[in-house]
Amino acid sequence: MSAGARVASFGALLVAIFALAVLAGRALDPATDAAGSDADHAAPGGAGAHTAAPATGTAEGGLQLVAESTTTFDPRRPARLTFRVVDAHGETLRDFEVEQSRRMHLIVVRRDLRRFQHLHPAQDRSGAWTARLTLPDAGVYHAFADFQTGGERRTLGVDLFAGGRFEPLALPAPSNVATTDGYDVALRDDGSRLRFTVGLGGRPRTDLQPYLGARGHLVVLRAGDLAYEHVHPVNRDELTFATDELRPGRYRLFLQFRHADRVHTAAVTKAVAP
Repeated sequence: MSAGARVASFGALLVAIFALAVLAGRALDPATDAAGSDADHAAPGGAGAHTAAPATGTAEGGLQLVAESTTTFDPRRPARLTFRVVDAHGETLRDFEVEQSRRMHLIVVRRDLRRFQHLHPAQDRSGAWTARLTLPDAGVYHAFADFQTGGERRTLGVDLFAGGRFEPLALPAPSNVATTDGYDVALRDDGSRLRFTVGLGGRPRTDLQPYLGARGHLVVLRAGDLAYEHVHPVNRDELTFATDELRPGRYRLFLQFRHADRVHTAAVTKAVAP
């Protein structure tokens, strides 16, 4: 065999050995595959925590919420939450009806029921919804997408995460009164209806301003499973709400009203006995 032939043969042998080494390395190291590297699946709060795949939320009536942005947030740092509502075929739903002046209501609450936000996302041409959101503290939150389509109310949801040390707060004891921004809020439960009054400086306020086409809004959440109800006043002049029959448990009632050109939120705890 000539010198040139020996060199070519030796080079081919090296290529074969290298190829075998690569195959062996892939078999022994599962850190890389078609799904990506460990960095793509880092734990919340670590490097790569904001590059997780889209999260799929709850389903109802053949519809499902899919979060396209991150669902992991840095506490107290604004970020965008982007999501779609898709049908059973995975097609994006675009037809939403105006309900209480908006086509989409987004309720965000921490799972200990001590943090609450009511937002109104904007829809882009692709059908996706985006809201600018700040989670104030560490913990697990749940976002409820509340909308109407085809004449029916729907509520879908997805969990959100804020990294850091989480210290859950105890649910306040049941009470029929609350204070927020200097306003005194009182609840009277008539069995089938919940009636609220708002006072300021010891005097009742009868000049509440319309908020999204009503005197106020009420979100009812049950501790534990986060059973959800969003209701509006039975008439335009009072803060009286007709709710579904509440099953036994402890509930947090979030009342929102507008006065002096600001929206205020008051919360009370209600216990329903077995």
